[in-house]
Amino acid sequence: MKLTPVKRIPVFIGALILGACASTGSGLNSDMIRDTFGNYGVEVLSENDSRRTSSLYSSQGKFKTTRTYAVVEYTGRPRQAYAREHEKILSGASIGSTFRDAGWDIRKQHLFIGELEVPATYNKLAEMMEIALPQTLATHQYLFIISRDETSFNYATITEIHHPEFLTVIGLKELYGEILFDDSNRDSIHDFLGPPPLK
Repeated sequence: MKLTPVKRIPVFIGALILGACASTGSGLNSDMIRDTFGNYGVEVLSENDSRRTSSLYSSQGKFKTTRTYAVVEYTGRPRQAYAREHEKILSGASIGSTFRDAGWDIRKQHLFIGELEVPATYNKLAEMMEIALPQTLATHQYLFIISRDETSFNYATITEIHHPEFLTVIGLKELYGEILFDDSNRDSIHDFLGPPPLK
């Protein structure tokens, strides 16, 4: 499956092949999901020392709907400066709010802002989001940077696939001011996320 074409297409999905840029102005996904749907939760789907996948969801009664599917790739061994926060995250806490509540400033260095076609083989994702696949979904990849006391750390590279009722590519552009396409040989969702999540 290929990325959305980038030649001669409307400005709201136009491609800007740029160097990575940074943003601090947008809210956390947890805040935006809560504001949009009235509540928020996070469920860790898989995790090891280098990688975590999670569902950021809203709920109605006993039913949960994934609003953002997130793949987190940690950038090396955690530093002592944020070891306490990292332990909370390993225990299932939300990444952004954990660092924010501990007094860290958060910055996102954008690597990709756009759309990816998600094939039907990602059936677990379809089930969690309660949508039909194949479908083109808004996608955001960024380096998650934390700063405090004039010291900054690259914590993780995070890739997020958003439910169409939560964020579209137009919504991403409104948040971050641009569409930023990947300038590499990656050309499918598999290159960004890895294999489909297991049932």
